[in-house]
Amino acid sequence: MKGNIKQFTRVLLMINRFSKRFIYLLTVASFLLLNSCAEIQLKAIPPPSTTAKLRVYVRAISGPFPYQGGAAAWDSSHKEFEARQIDGTEKFLKQIGIYEVVPKEDVKKVLGGQNRSYIEMAKNNWALTREIGKALYAEYVIVIERRAEPDKMSGVEIYLAINLINTSSGKLYEACTRMDKFDSASFERRVEIIKKLYRTVFLSAKQDMFETAIRKSDNMYTQDEEIAVVPKPEPPPIQQAPPSIPEKPIILPEPKLIAVAPKPEVAKPIDAISVKPMHEEVSGKNRLVIYDLEAPEQYRTVALIITEVLREELFLLNRFILVNRENLLDVLREMSLQQIGLIDEKQAVKAGKGLAANQIVTGSLRILGKAYLLNTKRIDVETFATLGIVSSRFAQGEEEDVLSRLPGLAKTLAGAQ
Repeated sequence: MKGNIKQFTRVLLMINRFSKRFIYLLTVASFLLLNSCAEIQLKAIPPPSTTAKLRVYVRAISGPFPYQGGAAAWDSSHKEFEARQIDGTEKFLKQIGIYEVVPKEDVKKVLGGQNRSYIEMAKNNWALTREIGKALYAEYVIVIERRAEPDKMSGVEIYLAINLINTSSGKLYEACTRMDKFDSASFERRVEIIKKLYRTVFLSAKQDMFETAIRKSDNMYTQDEEIAVVPKPEPPPIQQAPPSIPEKPIILPEPKLIAVAPKPEVAKPIDAISVKPMHEEVSGKNRLVIYDLEAPEQYRTVALIITEVLREELFLLNRFILVNRENLLDVLREMSLQQIGLIDEKQAVKAGKGLAANQIVTGSLRILGKAYLLNTKRIDVETFATLGIVSSRFAQGEEEDVLSRLPGLAKTLAGAQ
């Protein structure tokens, strides 16, 4: 009798599992059938203003839910999910400085109120998503995706993913996390999770984005016939001789800049800046501020990508406590300065002190004909002494080697080799 009951129970479990999978397959098939009947019509819009930033179309989508109720089984409606994720992601991307987010008005003009499901957007290697991105003149599409997948143990696994798609090549870079961990987290923790997902995607796609930015910047340079060429201003004298460093910097004739950064405004006295006290999280580590590399306007995005990769490499050395970029921008705003115009090392040191930093990293990316020169140095904010300095030169066509050199340059800059 007991054996019959066990066998009957197994049969019921098998039927239950089969039913769930059948419902999931039926839901997916319904999406495919409904969306195969109509083609999307994309309207043309005028090209946007020329910029060196990478133009990005941000989209949020909800996948089919493998349970009864379909999409209605999600904890929040797709409209709520879409608004929350797009607004937060756009704000975050604009703060980084590398991206130009496609305006919502352009999206409405191109799509004209048309909408497509997860299945339609994702099929054929995100072909439709890429076409929409191209119609919006975007180099990349960022898709924030929530999806549910059948699981033998728990019945269903729910994921939040960030997909970065190159609209030209179709290359896909993805990072994801389980939604149950995301939903149960505090708001601050959610922000950190999103940043971590973005950082994972950025590090995977850094070479792709760097090469795209180089091509875009080179095109701007060759098409611009009225670029002013001015000599680079002499840096302030160093009061203390720099210590010996493992790698001797390349000594080149003084180059000329393609463009000049705007003159910084007069800074407020450092005593007037209200800065919250910051405590060292790890004993014995110096607090380090990393400034964006100075560069001609056409190559600003290229310089920002190099800065972000250099920041990551210095972080991985585990020798510094890095001041986050948001805090740096807050202090610069209070000093009535913009980072892109902060070329005066004295002002950079003052801002570093305002962030309770011990050291700062500054640098530049310069154009020498068909070659690029990268210079960076690490400075002590108290003594103004140069603690490390590195230079690297690369020619057009060597873009694949640039980012691969940064781990070694970071070690030299940090005095780790």
